[in-house]
Amino acid sequence: MIYLPLRRAAGAVSSAGMALLAGGALLLGSAVVAVPASAADPKVIDAVGQPVGVVSGPDGTLYVSDYNWNGGVNAYRPGETVPYRTIKAGSGPTSLAVTPDGTLYVAQSGGAQSEIGVVAPGANEVSLVMKVSAGTHWLAVGPEGSLYVVNPEEDSLSVVKPGEAWVHRTIQAGPYPVKAALAKDGTAYATNQLAGTVTVIAAGAPWPSHTIDVGAKAAPHGIAAAPDGTVYVANILTNDVTVIEPGGTTVVRRIPVGTAPQEVLAAADGTVYVTDSLDDFVSVIPAGARAATRTIAVGDDPARMVQRSDGSVVVVNRRAKSLTVLDGGPAGTAAPVAPGGEEEAVGDDGGSDGAVIAKGSFDVALPAVAAGAGALSLAGAAVLVVVLRRRRKVSGAGGSEAWALD
Repeated sequence: MIYLPLRRAAGAVSSAGMALLAGGALLLGSAVVAVPASAADPKVIDAVGQPVGVVSGPDGTLYVSDYNWNGGVNAYRPGETVPYRTIKAGSGPTSLAVTPDGTLYVAQSGGAQSEIGVVAPGANEVSLVMKVSAGTHWLAVGPEGSLYVVNPEEDSLSVVKPGEAWVHRTIQAGPYPVKAALAKDGTAYATNQLAGTVTVIAAGAPWPSHTIDVGAKAAPHGIAAAPDGTVYVANILTNDVTVIEPGGTTVVRRIPVGTAPQEVLAAADGTVYVTDSLDDFVSVIPAGARAATRTIAVGDDPARMVQRSDGSVVVVNRRAKSLTVLDGGPAGTAAPVAPGGEEEAVGDDGGSDGAVIAKGSFDVALPAVAAGAGALSLAGAAVLVVVLRRRRKVSGAGGSEAWALD
């Protein structure tokens, strides 16, 4: 492999930041927001390894990262339910991103520093590695193919131009950015989980144009830009999704969803989907709607989602170690969304049957949260979700405690 520097580490998350996250979680009430009745529960089976990241390539190939020490990236052909090949990557691969030409990026562990592996179109292994600072880095791809690397411990986003292996520019964000989304016009949005804000960066700009407040105690996490430019943000601690209009500087509305919403993605038809990580549901919000119209039962601890070229939706159920496939509407030309380029689409026909794919035999548990600043780097949302699961268990709401990788 060829190793090239991407960016040096520049500090760590403070213990005060850790306290802010944990403190906010303890302040959250245990009531579950009422949402419409769910569609028929999909069947759930064991998955290959520990699925975390998921993206769909331009040819419809589905890529799923296996967060194990010797894990890789499993690739599925369109319509198939068993991987036809496994791409060799570094240990503990997490976030994935794919460019319009089929180049795959893999965020992986590299010892003292983390890495971003580069896989050429059709290749079976990482051929080039870019070094990044220690911790978890989530990835996104812009409409022109640029790679955006979210650097939580450095409060920044790094941008790598198409075909290059070095940083073109580094953009300052707010305290502890965790996810990013790219609109069709190239505008970048980053959720700053500690600050409760969203940083807005105009296409090609070297610095942010403005910051939008979504709530100091909201713990914003997942973010998506719909085809019309509307931005949706999942707020773990307030159990809602904030809506920002194209070019807007404030939140225009809040849409209640399930408990601890973690990821939000927008389909090509404008439908928005939110993973309610404690309820094991996906909330569905039709394009332009002011409320979720239904929920779909998925597996334990749902997180990342992606829209495939056939319009179907794949949901990663981390604790269940499964992938739930939902029937969707026309895929069209999906807009780039949250880190990893994951996209989704589900038709608003009142229900969707699910089929789970990728049965396997691995059973390697995710590591416990380590003490210190590094823990937040590994598990920005995990800290919140684990505390919420404990709180629900103590309050008698049921459910078991689970680890949730950011």
